[in-house]
Amino acid sequence: MPARSFRRTLFDAFLIAGFAVGNLLVVTRVALQPKNPEAGVAVVFSPWTDAAAALARATDPGSRFVRYGGYPFIVVVVPDTPEYLSRVSGEGALFVADPKALAACLKPFTRTAEIL
Repeated sequence: MPARSFRRTLFDAFLIAGFAVGNLLVVTRVALQPKNPEAGVAVVFSPWTDAAAALARATDPGSRFVRYGGYPFIVVVVPDTPEYLSRVSGEGALFVADPKALAACLKPFTRTAEIL
């Protein structure tokens, strides 16, 4: 009986962890959803995508380059058409976010001078 109890506990732990990770992904996607896509969006690719590939994949579906995000795999663009968001997903984008919200989440930490 103890082996069965251990497997059940392990299964429950994996189930809870799966729901937690899934919930985190859903909440993140909803919170970072672009409010005004016509003003610009941040396209996020996988972290191992280099800057040139991210730029090409973000602009090929029809957009104008604005700047890179905090990392080279994040590209901020202004879409040319309303269908851009669905087309860039086909180019391998993990998600499309509001650039202001994403910048607030990824703002690099800087060291400030200490006051004497």
